[in-house]
Amino acid sequence: MAVVRLLLSVMAIALATVAMTHAQTAAPPAVPPTENPAEGKSYAAAIDTRDPAKRAQALEVFIAWYPNSILRVAAHEQLMAAWQAASNPAKADAVAAKLLQIEPDNLRALANRVYVGRTRVASGDIAALQPAVAAAERGLSVLSRLQRPQDVDERAFMRLKFQYIAVFNGMLGYAALQQKDYARARRLLADAVAVDPENLQDVYQLAVAQLEGTPLDALGFWYGARAVAISRAAKNEQAAAGIEKYVRARYRIYRGSEEGFDAILARAAAERAPTDNFTGSIPRKLTPEEKAVQLVTDNDPATLSYTDWQLVLSRRDATPANRAAADQVWKAIADKQRGGETRLKIAIKVLKSTPDRIEGAITDENQSSGTVDLEVRFGRPLSPMPSVGTQVSVIGTLTEYRATPFAFVMTNAELAPESLPVAGGACAEPRPQMCTMDYRPACGLRRDNSRKTYSNACSACADAQVVSQSAGACP
Repeated sequence: MAVVRLLLSVMAIALATVAMTHAQTAAPPAVPPTENPAEGKSYAAAIDTRDPAKRAQALEVFIAWYPNSILRVAAHEQLMAAWQAASNPAKADAVAAKLLQIEPDNLRALANRVYVGRTRVASGDIAALQPAVAAAERGLSVLSRLQRPQDVDERAFMRLKFQYIAVFNGMLGYAALQQKDYARARRLLADAVAVDPENLQDVYQLAVAQLEGTPLDALGFWYGARAVAISRAAKNEQAAAGIEKYVRARYRIYRGSEEGFDAILARAAAERAPTDNFTGSIPRKLTPEEKAVQLVTDNDPATLSYTDWQLVLSRRDATPANRAAADQVWKAIADKQRGGETRLKIAIKVLKSTPDRIEGAITDENQSSGTVDLEVRFGRPLSPMPSVGTQVSVIGTLTEYRATPFAFVMTNAELAPESLPVAGGACAEPRPQMCTMDYRPACGLRRDNSRKTYSNACSACADAQVVSQSAGACP
């Protein structure tokens, strides 16, 4: 799927701008007292080393020297953070794995495994998804049982807890997005973004979940624009351009144009959350099926144009609502014809002509494309027949229609009087053997170039000496 490829490529770029959460970069705690003063000094010296890579090396030496130290958990946590700060997530993940062997419910190690796993998945390593999901699920389970230490302030404790929740929910939301479970992805990623509205990966992925799910959630346009703003604030123009291209394309499909999108980009750059009426501020382009239902809801079906009738009837089988709308339109057409007592007069372009039927186009669009939308069945054979491409009016009764491909069927039809001159021209073979007695004068051009007035066009062409006829008596 194209959006998955886009998601992976953009997030591989965007993740470079995402900082580790507070839970992973918290300041080193005070060094607790140890029985061996040298042990405490060695630990303090290690965590006081400013260069991250050198700090990591010093902590590795400490762990090797004091494998059973009461500081071994803290040392592993600081080592993990040091390798992250040194831009070496692989080594940080290896430390997290060792720490989880020592303390399976260590939140910092679980958060690190989630962070590294998510980075790998976003870079295309799908095998990293399941271990990261398992770490996120375990992390949430640990948080549900977590008690506030007595020496930790309630506000600080809740802030840290919510940051962990954002990390774990963000991962689970991303996993749901990979599985196209858009409803779950929306819920989890929205929770993560509520905690950390500046987290690019969560903001962008929330936008994708909202724009790809059915029905589309127009809030995705704001979060997509916000992801662009976050990328640009981080001077990551490549990520910003990729995200904007995707969101703009979805907006164009939703609204039918790009009108208003640049204003959304400007607002998202200045605001951290969408306004309450944001979704309602974007007019949505209706699908043909929705438009068909709305036409009947908002109007008397009898007053609709033939183009509107065709739209409603051609979508009959889409949904129960569309069938109900089609039934109303067809009843309105039947009521107009009073059970066949009143016939309709329709102007068409002739696309195919035989003595007993014409296939034509009513709407301008179908006339331009040469698409048949009316089959006319005449009560008596036409002679001569109207030429293909001519405009005529026919009178008859609409007795049925086909939904796909759409076409009305008109029966007991005849050409309208004003269209009879259009039927003039060369006499077609075979010549008519019987004509009506109605009087519509026609001027027949005979083979000897003489002219003679006949009672109607049929009578003129019934004469084998007549080459062609035209409407009206001869001059």
